[in-house]
Amino acid sequence: MRQILGLLFIGVFSRLVGQDTTFFVNEAQFGISPFITLSPFTDYNKSPVGVGADLFYNHPFKSDYIQGKIGYKRYHYVFDNRKSVTEDIHLVLSYQYTIPKATGVRVTAGYSPAFIFNATNRFMGKQDSIATVTYTKQLKNRLSHGLYLGVSFQSKSNSSFDIGYSHILNKTVTNGFYDAIPNHITFAYTVNFNKKGRTNVNIAQARSTLTKLKNDTLYFINKSCATDFSNAQLDSLLAANYKYSAYKVLDAQYINATSKQSNVLHFAIIGNHYAGYGDPLTTGIYLLDRELKSTEFPYPYHTTNPKNGNGFSKCIGNLENAAALIRVFNNRLDYDPL
Repeated sequence: MRQILGLLFIGVFSRLVGQDTTFFVNEAQFGISPFITLSPFTDYNKSPVGVGADLFYNHPFKSDYIQGKIGYKRYHYVFDNRKSVTEDIHLVLSYQYTIPKATGVRVTAGYSPAFIFNATNRFMGKQDSIATVTYTKQLKNRLSHGLYLGVSFQSKSNSSFDIGYSHILNKTVTNGFYDAIPNHITFAYTVNFNKKGRTNVNIAQARSTLTKLKNDTLYFINKSCATDFSNAQLDSLLAANYKYSAYKVLDAQYINATSKQSNVLHFAIIGNHYAGYGDPLTTGIYLLDRELKSTEFPYPYHTTNPKNGNGFSKCIGNLENAAALIRVFNNRLDYDPL
């Protein structure tokens, strides 16, 4: 059994090397996972039943996940004249491999230590003769080490049904009981509190750079008509209407040098520019990347409003129109519809 599990572990963990890139990225997952366990392979005890719950966090790794769990489990043994209960806290550190052609199916392999913090026997008899005895300190292997291998079936609601097998490496038997915990099969229902699921890589990139921009500086370039506003007036308009991040209005002679700075995230042109390659010259606010190239959807790459003819008027018109335009742009940066 150990040899078979070892080969399966090697196969799953080999996914960590040489993965292909994907057009989608996974969002982090976190939530709760209640479960029951069965131990049908025990020789010394009647099959113990376990119940418990885990808190989990799945960190995305390309198309797969690195998973961590911490949880509580209670085992219940029933004998002819007594009931035995053991309680443990445990961890699961694992890697989840997403099977490419099996939608919503993942294979999980990992390491699962557990520590028994309470073990009691309750002897059954007449009501006045019931005695409960704690035997926690008699256990030789209160800390167990296990290997976990399982399969997860994802649902459309971002929850999943998991089934897995845990093979305990250091179990021994004392007085008919397993020290540590027995080998067991786990049936779990996992509830993911993060509902975003998988995200297109372009959406993920837009979210990432715009989130970073909140704590950075957006550099504005004034290409409006000479009759619209000066750089000084633009600075005042931004101070009153732009709240998403810090900002700076660049004079023309500083644009090239600023674009070469490694920490720059975005530029914004206000006035006349092109919304994209092959598009006509229009008016509005245009979000550029760090290399002064036009961004594309899902970025708010071109912002306009009815007060300047939805971008088709040659000039913005006046300070009131410019203020309204800046407010619309600010709100679009701060709104994530995807």
